[in-house]
Amino acid sequence: MKPNEFIKEDYEEYNDEAGMAKSNIHTIIRSAEELEQLIHDNENIAEWAQEKLAVVKSMIVTVKDYIASEHERTKEKTTGHEGVHENATSGGTSSGSVATSMGGGAGFGKSIFMSRQVPVKTKKK
Repeated sequence: MKPNEFIKEDYEEYNDEAGMAKSNIHTIIRSAEELEQLIHDNENIAEWAQEKLAVVKSMIVTVKDYIASEHERTKEKTTGHEGVHENATSGGTSSGSVATSMGGGAGFGKSIFMSRQVPVKTKKK
C-alpha cells in the first residue's frame, strides 16, 4: 500500500458528517431534557447560566436555518422554481415561519409558530 492510499482510505472511513451531527444533536437533546428536569419552576437561575442557554439556542437555530435554506436552494435548483419551501412533514420550515421558545419550566421544549406571508417570486413569461 502506498502512503497516499492509506491517507485516502483513512479519510473516507471518518467522512460521516451527518452521522456526527446527528450524534451531537442526540446528546444535546438528552442533556436539554435532563436539564429541564433539574430546573424547578420559579427557580432563580444565575445570569451567566441563562446567557449560556441563550447562546446555545441561538447557535442551534442558526445551524437549523442554514441547513433548511440549503435544502430549499437544492430543491429550487432541481425544480427550476424559486420560492420552493420544504413542508412541515419533511422536517424543514418555510422561511416565513418564526419559532419562539416558551422559556423554562413546564413550557420548556414547546414552541409557538407565527406565520407571516412571504411573497413567492415567480418567473416572468
